[in-house]
Amino acid sequence: MVRLGLYITYMVCPIRPIRLALPMALMASLIPACDCGLEPLNTPPGSVSGLACFAEDGEFAAGESITLQSGPTRLTANVDDDGHFFFDDVPAGSATITLPGERSQSVNVPSGGTADFADTACRGIAGDEFGSVRGRVCNGHVGNVVAGADVLILLPNEERLETTTDDEGNFTFAEVPVGTFAISIRGDGFSKSQAITIESRTETVVDVGGSCAIPEPTEVGGIRGAVCSPDGANPLVGARASITPVGGTEVFDLTDQDGRFFVENVAVGEQLLVITKGSFRQEMLVEITANEVLQLDEEECALEIEDLRIAVVLGSQNDHVEDVLGSIGVNPGQVDIIGRSEDWASQLLSADERVRDYDILFLSCRSAEGVYLASSAMQDRLREYIADGGSVFTSDQAYDLIEGTFPDKIDFLGSDTTRGAADQGAVVDSLAATIVDFDMATSFGRSTAAIHYPLDTWSMMTDVANDVDIYLIADAPKRTGGIVQDSPQIVGFSHGEGRVIYSSFHQENGSSPDQLRILQLLMFEL
Repeated sequence: MVRLGLYITYMVCPIRPIRLALPMALMASLIPACDCGLEPLNTPPGSVSGLACFAEDGEFAAGESITLQSGPTRLTANVDDDGHFFFDDVPAGSATITLPGERSQSVNVPSGGTADFADTACRGIAGDEFGSVRGRVCNGHVGNVVAGADVLILLPNEERLETTTDDEGNFTFAEVPVGTFAISIRGDGFSKSQAITIESRTETVVDVGGSCAIPEPTEVGGIRGAVCSPDGANPLVGARASITPVGGTEVFDLTDQDGRFFVENVAVGEQLLVITKGSFRQEMLVEITANEVLQLDEEECALEIEDLRIAVVLGSQNDHVEDVLGSIGVNPGQVDIIGRSEDWASQLLSADERVRDYDILFLSCRSAEGVYLASSAMQDRLREYIADGGSVFTSDQAYDLIEGTFPDKIDFLGSDTTRGAADQGAVVDSLAATIVDFDMATSFGRSTAAIHYPLDTWSMMTDVANDVDIYLIADAPKRTGGIVQDSPQIVGFSHGEGRVIYSSFHQENGSSPDQLRILQLLMFEL
């Protein structure tokens, strides 16, 4: 029997938040004291038992070394042949595990107990075999089980398995396809989602919240809220909500599939809440009260991005990334457009490095690259801009810009030395693609998407380096005949503090609704 614990120590307070008609950045609704004790500051250590995989293929990361950081405590463990690792004597509370590929995931370590950790890269595809799931939801803060909570498992074929917890907080799923999926649990006043792995003919036990012992009250509080796109229309998955008290240790949470977060063990007093998703960042002052949870108005979830600056270099008449930015609520005044006939490289990457005025640079399909590729100095400046925290998004037939700047990251079809050699994709009305990135699939609501390639050709990828993330793959047809199996359609990689995203498709007339939604989600990966 496989045991997978999700130690979620949310507070369940049957008190409705006070609604105030003020901006979220200025005022939040405060839940009155509900006798919701938080974990004490000084508690016995716990342990972490988990599973680690490689992001590029989901296979066990056997022999790899991973680290756990909890405040000043840093621990190292090796992954065994079955992908398992173990950390002992870990301080209770929030910790960060650094996984292969320099990926990080948070885990909540229970005092005196063991947190069972699942790497979201350990993904699987549903097959004909099934396992079962049994679990219990218990709120360790108040010592009560959570009855009537909604429990959902999101499958990659658009199916959802749903149930609710009984009076004792128990739930079961008798038949779940083999694979790794998101399980979401939402009760009164909290919600959480995390990866769960189902093995053939095996019962997976999910222990949510740990024991129901009532902890002693402490001089800390918590904050709960939600994060959505700037237009307020779509929740953002994986946004980071964090507070770092002066002289203290950062506490944070990542938003779930509904965009919700819950940061606990926050020092009392006025604190700075920082919410980030890619280059999108918002800050607000909040007042934390001992043994209380500050509830932000979820209707004011829109991520404010007044300081974000973007440059869009136009290329093909068919690439309209500026429309994608507008569709997520980016103000046109924050976007500078560089025309098709302009020498963007000389404008942005000359000695004055004007590119540093921007947080994100979009290089559209067929952005004129001659001047740039002929200048090693400009290429160095672009690499340094990214390393210092800038982000670059490039699409379709501007792929030579990426190939010339980062030649070891992506393998494009055809000769690396021949301009346009990768432009071999065939016209296809609806190409079946698979979303292999866990957060994107969670945000999208399924792991399949239909991609429309209406033009005579498009640029094709065949493979990527180990440190490159693949978001989307498809068995892609070439215009000369034949198929490129599992051809990456969208990829991304980090360079220093910045990020690079490349997509084989872009927003154009005739694009499928799936394409627009995927491109919208990609904006928050930059």
